[in-house]
Amino acid sequence: MINQENQKDERDSFRNLVKPHLGRIFFARFFDIILCSIPTLLLSFLNPIHDLKSLLINIPISQIVLFFYFVFLPYFCKGNTLGKLIFNLRLKKSNYEKIKMSEIFFRELYFLYIPLFFLLIIQIIMGIILFTSPRDSNNMIILKIINNIGYAFLAMWFMYIPLTIYLQKDNISAIDLKLKTRVYYLEKIIIIEKNEQEFDHVHLQKNKPGKINLEEIKKIIGEEDE
Repeated sequence: MINQENQKDERDSFRNLVKPHLGRIFFARFFDIILCSIPTLLLSFLNPIHDLKSLLINIPISQIVLFFYFVFLPYFCKGNTLGKLIFNLRLKKSNYEKIKMSEIFFRELYFLYIPLFFLLIIQIIMGIILFTSPRDSNNMIILKIINNIGYAFLAMWFMYIPLTIYLQKDNISAIDLKLKTRVYYLEKIIIIEKNEQEFDHVHLQKNKPGKINLEEIKKIIGEEDE
């Protein structure tokens, strides 16, 4: 609220759902991935993968963390992750119904789990080869090739998703079109109402240009009627 001698601004505000900038969506997702990767990094530090047993322990735990953060938690936050909340993004259905957990899962299956499942299979194959075969030059070359295939697929998938969203007319992903969901930006709009106090002009006094005296108009009309 701004208080001045001749002006008082009364501010009110409301929030409006609008089409978000793609950069905002990207950084919200990037924040979510970084935040979700912290428990996995701690797990790999506390229980480093040095054999097949440790590999089979770390992988299920990391997948449980992913499911909890990207599916289970958003179900109770109306489809929103911490990244969406921080960047003022909201996931909504076109009919404003409550988003089901299955819809959140299928959405994350498209965005996250398809590339991660492929990478997970690659890591399991690499672990089996690494911990059950001799570490000679041939096996190391095979492991390097398999590892490069996994990360190449991951990179192509994460390039494919933003490209298809950008090329789509309304910048909506294929899975959002199918599920009738969309991410919106929660825009805050401030309304300012101004109440101005009247002061006499230095030279014109009360006779300001464009100011109409209704009492004089009534007198003129009354005289003409007579």
